[in-house]
Amino acid sequence: MNSKKGDLGQFVMKRSLIAVKAAVVVLNKQGKILLQQRADDGLWCIPLGNMKPGEILEETALRELWEETGLRAEGMKLESLLSGPELKRTFATGDEEYDLIAVYSAQGLLSSELDYGAVKEGPLRFFAKEETPELCPVTSMMLSRL
Repeated sequence: MNSKKGDLGQFVMKRSLIAVKAAVVVLNKQGKILLQQRADDGLWCIPLGNMKPGEILEETALRELWEETGLRAEGMKLESLLSGPELKRTFATGDEEYDLIAVYSAQGLLSSELDYGAVKEGPLRFFAKEETPELCPVTSMMLSRL
């Protein structure tokens, strides 16, 4: 048997996947937006996460809001759908992921309080539009289109 030394990656097909995600814009009574600081790079973003099999997008948005912040909304309003080459990520394996993001705004009264102890990422904080910190590129894109 003739074996070649090298990377097994040459024998594995690279994949291109589509990830469906929901993002939630939360505004407080003063019109400030809720942002969360990411643990990996320190940039700030709105709550965002992947759709699970069997969910509808609105359920994804409600779940992500609760998981990321500890807040529950009465409902969600679809604001926009985002897709395109600027939402492509390439991983070290060569695999590519293209995101389709449904951007919702939380509707009605928010129940509970921000759950700072259960936060998966970094701190949560409300910001006025003129005082937003350095945003992750996807959040910056989402907010510019609202």
